[in-house]
Amino acid sequence: MTSWFSALALSVLALPVLNGCASDARTPSSSSPSALSFNEMSAAGDEWLELYNGGTSEVDLSGYAIADTDKDTGEPRTTKAMRFPVGTKLANGGFLLILLGKSNSTPGPYAASACLPGVAVGCFYALFSISEARGEAVHLLAPNNDKVSSILYPADLAFEAGANLTACRVPDGMGGLQTCTATPGAPNATP
Repeated sequence: MTSWFSALALSVLALPVLNGCASDARTPSSSSPSALSFNEMSAAGDEWLELYNGGTSEVDLSGYAIADTDKDTGEPRTTKAMRFPVGTKLANGGFLLILLGKSNSTPGPYAASACLPGVAVGCFYALFSISEARGEAVHLLAPNNDKVSSILYPADLAFEAGANLTACRVPDGMGGLQTCTATPGAPNATP
């Protein structure tokens, strides 16, 4: 394991309870990926999403993936899925940032300097983007591509690029999506 990967893994594991859409809300109670929720999403300007671990212990995401939806079949588009490398773990109460629309890149992890400006956490890169105009489902997939959870980015939340608004859950990890001030790497907040 390289030192930059170790540093990112430690920073992801050490993060406190943080960030916040619809169909994957659950009562967190275990260390399985089912304790995860899509917590905050941005589809205008810099596109990104956060996963939140509301469970009671660390979740090993090795081999799991994030995927958008195939327009023809309505199923997860596994050919463009971003698969987490071996050793990717998310602490209970922690979050994980994934930048979207990073064509021709590898998943990462990447240091904070290669992620969002002004945000002091590392991230992963996904090849796909999500449509804010038509809304689009994003999926968490098990290593065998079974759906663990899905979330629909709501088409009725249209933000101008640079508005610093996102779709998130308040409180973190619970309930449906609502309009929030962008808070990657921090607790979700309504405007």
